[in-house]
Amino acid sequence: MTQANETSDTKALPVGLERRARTAILVGAALLLTGIALAASDDDYGRWLAVGGMLVLFWTLHRFGRLGADS
Repeated sequence: MTQANETSDTKALPVGLERRARTAILVGAALLLTGIALAASDDDYGRWLAVGGMLVLFWTLHRFGRLGADS
């Protein structure tokens, strides 16, 4: 009975590579949204920030997908 509780607790929080990938997805999304907001006011920095955020999202979504299926 304790094993069932331990496995359900460990599945609740992502660890290792999955946790880093999820954090990087959130960072990439924040960069992209900030870049879009700044680019709306004709800011060159905002355009580069949006492109950078998009690249981070592409890379991390690819990495997250390569982690494999849930057990």
